[in-house]
Amino acid sequence: MKEILKKIDSAIILYESGAWLSSDKLRELLRELSANYYHLTKLNIEYAQDWNMVIYNFKGSDAGGQRFAELKVPELRKTRKILQAADRVLNSMRSEIGIIRAEL
Repeated sequence: MKEILKKIDSAIILYESGAWLSSDKLRELLRELSANYYHLTKLNIEYAQDWNMVIYNFKGSDAGGQRFAELKVPELRKTRKILQAADRVLNSMRSEIGIIRAEL
């Protein structure tokens, strides 16, 4: 997970800096971020399955099981939040590419 997060972080920092300079470079950056978004989504699915398994095996109330699962599998919430944020950056990049195309 750390390697995927590093790549996502690097792509977002590069995008934020404006150092991409051209629409071709921006598309490459979008491709890299999109690919890593996919890999993080796969991890998120694995964490969700782990989370569900903790709840399934929990002996107690549903609410108690959910709280226990959140403690046992904190990566699920982290990946969900990162995916939400990365999705917004991806949308921004797509919009910017669209603006660049319209200007040409």
